[in-house]
Amino acid sequence: MSAKRSYEYARLWVPLYDVAALAVLRPVYLIEAADGFEGIAAEKNTTLMGLFNELGRAGWRIDTTPQRVDHPSPEFQMLIDATLDEADHAVSPDEVAHAVGSGGDPAGAVTEFDVYPMRRRLG
Repeated sequence: MSAKRSYEYARLWVPLYDVAALAVLRPVYLIEAADGFEGIAAEKNTTLMGLFNELGRAGWRIDTTPQRVDHPSPEFQMLIDATLDEADHAVSPDEVAHAVGSGGDPAGAVTEFDVYPMRRRLG
């Protein structure tokens, strides 16, 4: 008799930045799991496939066909914005303001995302 397999499920949210994204120093990817959001700050030249490979080494299988989300619920949007702001402001605010040209939100308003389903085997 084989052991029952169980899986952990999550979703990878890839923010689709506005024009200000060209100056964002640390692009951010978000993983939504049962216990909330985790932000991953990446270098500007990190590719999506590079991120997939990195997560794959942690056991994640990622569906490479994204779902486009352009109107997250207001509660969801607030959580996403808070996570992005925290990561964006992890660098020196002066550096970000100089790079973007304002002291405001360096990423601009992010309302569109490509969302990739993820799963990994637990047992």
